[in-house]
Amino acid sequence: MPAPASPSTPAVDVRREPYDAKGSQWVVARAEEELVVRYGLLDDGERVLTADMFDPPGGAFLVARSGGGVDPVGGVGVRMVAPGTGEVRRLWVDPGWRRLGVARVLMDALEEAARALGADTLRLATGDRQPEAVALYEGAGWERVRVDTYEGEAETVCVFRFSKSLS
Repeated sequence: MPAPASPSTPAVDVRREPYDAKGSQWVVARAEEELVVRYGLLDDGERVLTADMFDPPGGAFLVARSGGGVDPVGGVGVRMVAPGTGEVRRLWVDPGWRRLGVARVLMDALEEAARALGADTLRLATGDRQPEAVALYEGAGWERVRVDTYEGEAETVCVFRFSKSLS
């Protein structure tokens, strides 16, 4: 599904790809590397993603590539966690492609894929060390439902939980 280009959004092609495919795994690896840089670790709850979580009919993983490009510029996954409820995982956009609307294009495509899976509600979590993600979700109509605070050895981390109705 090619995304229409606007003056500020470059043309990207967003397609569903198997989670264990090369493009999806490249995106996930970059996302996880960035989480480690921002938070100092990737906790056990973040390490449990598997291909079967993102295989239809229980999920989908989308990869964005530049118009005609081979290399991914971003990606995002959704997995069904309860009847009618999908969980967004691993939204990531290459730093050279940020602030151009690629994340918004990915999230729009993800909502469409989630509806096709039977989701009427999406949920996600992000942290206080990802302020651009918080701004994206708030600007795209997501509702902040709660904030969890975790005390670690070095610092306190806040996790923001969001929800969005697809109906």
